[in-house]
Amino acid sequence: MLAGLGVFCVLVGVPSFDRFLELGTSHHGQVPVSSPIVPFVPDPRTPMPAAKDWKDPGYLNIVWIQSPNCDARKKNSIVDTIVVHSTAIASLEKTTEVFQQSKTNPVSSHFTIGKDGSIVQNVSTFDRAWHAGVSKDAAGRPSVNQYSIGIELVNLDDGKDGYPEPQLQALCGIIAEMKRRFPIKQIVSHEFIAIPPGRKIDPAAFPWQRLKYLGLPMYYGQNKN
Repeated sequence: MLAGLGVFCVLVGVPSFDRFLELGTSHHGQVPVSSPIVPFVPDPRTPMPAAKDWKDPGYLNIVWIQSPNCDARKKNSIVDTIVVHSTAIASLEKTTEVFQQSKTNPVSSHFTIGKDGSIVQNVSTFDRAWHAGVSKDAAGRPSVNQYSIGIELVNLDDGKDGYPEPQLQALCGIIAEMKRRFPIKQIVSHEFIAIPPGRKIDPAAFPWQRLKYLGLPMYYGQNKN
């Protein structure tokens, strides 16, 4: 676990949130390299711990447990969209386990946020996570995975399970950091982009007004266009 890497890593970019990749080192599963300009930064990725050793990182702390379910983005892709999901799985640990499975319905997200604001990074933001499925955005652009950051919130997705304030704070912190890193122009729900309409409902009953201060257009609910 990368203990102590809290909201300030989100805001100032210390060696979490794939900073070793952000600094110009190798992408898509390759190890960090050093150069006269960029000092060596240890690889922050850690293997999936055994069940007996699992511990949520804690409020605004982050650990990177790499998912195999990802690939490189297409050349010249511009990351400009945040997709908010809910896991429909009850815990951060179980969601991370699912993202380790690559044989049946392989899926992943870039980040998963627990109820207490714990964060697991699953995929480099410079790579494509497999979170959106068949999809298009409000402008009609298909294949939303290609140009988006996927963020999962631990939630049962039943419309009754809430989103605690620590979880929302962690989400806001990640989105703020992504705005600094990429030309983010919109926040969308998984429900809005899913094809066909009605294929997904997440994140059910999410308090979208909580994200208004970020100053980005938001698209949620079912897209019937």
